[in-house]
Amino acid sequence: MIRVGVLGREPLERAGVRRVLEEDDRIRIVCEHSDPAFPLVRTSRPDVLITSHRSANEALGVLQRPESAVPPAAAGPATAAPALVVLVDSVSEHGTRMLLRHGARGILLRDSSVRHLPWAVRAAAEGTVALGPMAARFLVEQYVRPGRVADAVVAARDRLRKLSAREREIARLLAEGASNPGMAESLGISAHTVKDHIRGVYAKLGVDNRVQASRIVWQAQLADPSGGTSVIPETAHP
Repeated sequence: MIRVGVLGREPLERAGVRRVLEEDDRIRIVCEHSDPAFPLVRTSRPDVLITSHRSANEALGVLQRPESAVPPAAAGPATAAPALVVLVDSVSEHGTRMLLRHGARGILLRDSSVRHLPWAVRAAAEGTVALGPMAARFLVEQYVRPGRVADAVVAARDRLRKLSAREREIARLLAEGASNPGMAESLGISAHTVKDHIRGVYAKLGVDNRVQASRIVWQAQLADPSGGTSVIPETAHP
């Protein structure tokens, strides 16, 4: 049996939470209150505490108050912290990170909490993290973002390897914002030859303009996963 406490200022919302959870015979509501300062946990010792707030900042404010109904995670056995499931109107990536950092084991949006609360309570009680779709998306994006950056770096390097040595020089100068006359003077070639090389760079990279070509060069120069910095590849296909 999972003992659950409900903390929220709105009676109708608390009643809705109670109604949904009491349909699960593995869950029992042991306490309910509207005042964040009421010693809810100390008097009833729930396994999971559901708290409802307008925003992540409001929730953090309650969690950080010394007189809060939620004891710190480091509290002794007599006031052991329950698994905390937070309901909020909206949540950002930063808010998700901060709530998790301050002990939340579940984060749900209030307007969709009814269909997620039963499994979220069970997950939190079992020691896992229960996130609604929005909060979960933020964490998934944060997790896969480094991989996406690494993939972009590898793809950019592969495309630049198609260029000849002269075309790599042209691509580097394009990324630096050099004009055609400037490239001709820098490389000691004619402006007509510069145009021919630029057309070759565009064709091999599969781009249509300077901005797109420059973007590939910039991507290839991003820090790689090993901590180094990539450069325009020196090896070209004949």
